[in-house]
Amino acid sequence: MEQIKRYGMLEISMPRTAQEMDVIPEAVFTLNGERVSVRGFSENENLGRVRFMPMKEGIWQYEMKWGTEKKTGSFECVAAACHGPVRTEDCHFCYDDGTRYIPVGTTCYAWVHQLPEVIEDTIKTLGTAPYNKIRMCIFPKSMPYNQNDPDFYPFERRDNGWDVRKPDPRYWDHLDRCLKALEEMEIEADIILFHPYDRWGFAAMLLEDNLVYLDYAVRRLAAYHHVWWALSNEYEVVFEKKIEDWDAFGEFIAGNDPYHHLISAHNGIVPYPKRTWLTHVSYQGSDPKDAYYLRKEYHLPVIVDELGYEGNIEADWGNLSGFEFMNRVWTVTAFGCYGAHGETFHRDDEVLWWAKGGRLYGQATERMRFLREFLESLPGPMEPFCDDIIRDPNGMAEGHPFLQALLNVNSEQVMQTFLRRWTQPVGIHPDYKLYYLGRSASCRMKLNLPENGDYKVEVIDMWEMTRSMVVSGVHGEILVGLPAKEGIAVLIIRLSGDALNA
Repeated sequence: MEQIKRYGMLEISMPRTAQEMDVIPEAVFTLNGERVSVRGFSENENLGRVRFMPMKEGIWQYEMKWGTEKKTGSFECVAAACHGPVRTEDCHFCYDDGTRYIPVGTTCYAWVHQLPEVIEDTIKTLGTAPYNKIRMCIFPKSMPYNQNDPDFYPFERRDNGWDVRKPDPRYWDHLDRCLKALEEMEIEADIILFHPYDRWGFAAMLLEDNLVYLDYAVRRLAAYHHVWWALSNEYEVVFEKKIEDWDAFGEFIAGNDPYHHLISAHNGIVPYPKRTWLTHVSYQGSDPKDAYYLRKEYHLPVIVDELGYEGNIEADWGNLSGFEFMNRVWTVTAFGCYGAHGETFHRDDEVLWWAKGGRLYGQATERMRFLREFLESLPGPMEPFCDDIIRDPNGMAEGHPFLQALLNVNSEQVMQTFLRRWTQPVGIHPDYKLYYLGRSASCRMKLNLPENGDYKVEVIDMWEMTRSMVVSGVHGEILVGLPAKEGIAVLIIRLSGDALNA
């Protein structure tokens, strides 16, 4: 009997006959009375296919139908070799088996549309990089540093556009190979379904054609355990579509993906409104404090996929120093959210990582590795400490009648103002507390630790990638010496006694 690992992919096929030309193949999989219905796909070939990702171990039975033809069989689902699809847990992420997932992502929008040698370089680079998520487009992209035409497109051409009912198997087979390469490297594929940077007409397809395309993409790709759905990059700039269209797309995917992969809608200016099908926030914005507001408003995980990119091109969003880029990422992190990588260094061959992949040249990647290793060393995800500060920022109102009067008159407005002006990013957990000092260059820091317990303090230099234990077994009020430079974090670790988020 054929064996398929849990969270792996079973693909079953049937030969095409003339009778089944316009019929979608489908199959029902059964395990101990549980039934899972899956729709398959066909291309311009002689086979219909159904892909299935078993989520439970055991002996599965299946029946595949394609028109009047039927095929039955069985397989054994055995122990998993991976952790399964990524899910959300409160404002953080975990795999389906419960293992914590910390997104450390990057962006290579059109890497699958490049020449074979560039794609090979991209895969080799990802194989040694720290990134476990990549944002990537199904459609090719047209903008500066991204002007090449791909060898083939997702659909066959017709006189007035694209025939979405005739997928080009060359493209989809190629995309399958790219997704399998990511799977082998344990990298989540955050697939961008639409975007505005288009000269081929994909952004202007009619609603009916959009839904046909999405239906095919879900039927073909959903059985990959490492797929995420991103409705768009910068949805507001796809001027041919309205918010009702995006809602229809989100509802369609949520209703037709049998495995319930993550769904986001990336913004250019205005965050996408909260919806029941929205599993997390994919945000673009240069102010890291926005992440805290979004987390508080949506109560969903927040990934700031575009904080700006490390690079030196003419666009403001693409010429951050490595230090400033990492400063923003660490700030987002201490707010209990996640920052993602991007790189845009000018090259005469126009192979920039953010657009086409290839190779990495910046200083941020190794520091993203250090951040990932640091976060993985912590006992659990952090929550932002801001709520406690907002109630009376830094104790400023105490003993100040004027400030106290302002709080009494317009508490919410004053609280938000204080948050913007005074709050430092602080992450909290029962077993640790993280202060990120950002652009401050202090020589010392006063800490008030619980009296009931023992704690140790580490000083972290995010740029030099060092962790130094400065004192251990302490409690109460202490003064910690700092190196008087930017990019410093202070980590308090509980050894015994009171929790640090009490």
